[in-house]
Amino acid sequence: MRNRIGLIAAAILASFALTGAGQVVSPAAPENEPAAHAVAVLTARPGGSGGAGGAGGDLAAGLPADFAEVMGYRPVPVTDPDGSAHLIDPDGGCSWLGDTTYAFGRACRSHDLGYDLLRYATAKGGELGPWARRAIDGRFAADLRERCAETDGGAGCAALARVTTGAVGFNSWRQGFGNPGAEPVWPYLVSGVLILGAAAGPSVIHRFRPRASR
Repeated sequence: MRNRIGLIAAAILASFALTGAGQVVSPAAPENEPAAHAVAVLTARPGGSGGAGGAGGDLAAGLPADFAEVMGYRPVPVTDPDGSAHLIDPDGGCSWLGDTTYAFGRACRSHDLGYDLLRYATAKGGELGPWARRAIDGRFAADLRERCAETDGGAGCAALARVTTGAVGFNSWRQGFGNPGAEPVWPYLVSGVLILGAAAGPSVIHRFRPRASR
């Protein structure tokens, strides 16, 4: 049993090295200032009356001037029932989760816009530091908590919000709180083979050992 645990632990450590999971690396180049400013504005606690001519318009003014040109879409201002203004990616969403019965869709679309700001900064040659992705994920978690309070969703809403933010947080940790870009698949395939091999290896060896001795 100890041998198996040791092999699995070694395989997991090797998978971390292969995939870079949890390795936080500060960007080598200076951060893109317009993107950094936009992240700071969008992750601040929202307030005031929304709408394109109100706080929503103020938020839009905080975006980089060429954001739509670089990313291929123009963010849309929306207003929550409590009057708070937000910007969203109109084509975003909660991926596999869907908007849910608690209407998490707006929070997910704002979160998607935040990640697109990270991608924008990288595309412009000034990737943002880990603080930016942590701030975007933190705003997302706060948005879900507030949504649960608005809908009086109780324990079910709170539990789903925790699971969702936990999954988002794990993925951000796995990517070192860096740019959420495309990743090569092979390191994860190799890691899976290593871990499965470590888990099954001792059993296979033990099974064939008596035959070899005979």
